Amino acid sequence: MTADHSEAPDPAQLAQAIEEILGELAAAGERAGRSGEELVRVLMQFYGAGLEQLVSVVRVAGGDDLVHRLSGDPLVSALLALHDLHPVDLPTRVGHGLNTARRRLGSHGAGIALDHLELDTGTVYVSLGGGGCGTGDTVRDVVRKALGELTPEIVAIEFLTEPAGPALIQIGMRPPELAAGS
Repeated sequence: MTADHSEAPDPAQLAQAIEEILGELAAAGERAGRSGEELVRVLMQFYGAGLEQLVSVVRVAGGDDLVHRLSGDPLVSALLALHDLHPVDLPTRVGHGLNTARRRLGSHGAGIALDHLELDTGTVYVSLGGGGCGTGDTVRDVVRKALGELTPEIVAIEFLTEPAGPALIQIGMRPPELAAGS
C-alpha cells in the first residue's frame, strides 16, 4: 500500500487535536491530565531523538541541500522546528513568513514589518503601519497563517499599529457664486 501524500495531515490541526485531548484528560482529573502531558513529553523526546538521527543521516548522505529540500514540506518543516532541527534559523523564517503575508495581501501588506522577535518567549512583534498597510482582522489573519506555516514554534504574535497621522483636509473648488465675488 502506498502513502497518499495529498491527504497529509495539517500540523496546525494535529496540534489542536493534541490540545483538545489533553484538555479532556485534564477535565477527567488532575492525575489523568499530568499523565497525558507526561506522555506527550516522552513521545516528543522519542520522536525528536529519531528525527535528529534522521537529519544526521540525510546530511551525510545528501548534504545540507537535501535537508533544506526536506524542510520545504510543511509537515516536515513543523516537526524539524518543534525539535530545534530546522536548517533555517527562526529569525530568517519569520522574515520569510512576513514576506509571504505581504505577497498574499498585495498593496494592503506593504506596511507589514518585523518590529522585534523575543526568542526567549517565542513572541513575534509585527508592526502594521505605513505604506498603505491595512490593519483589520484580515491582515492579521493572513500574517498569523503565514507565520504559523513557517514558524510553528512561535507562541504568540503581537500586532503593533502606528498611530494615525494628522487628519487630511479636503480641499474642494469654491462654488461659482463665491469664486466670482473674490
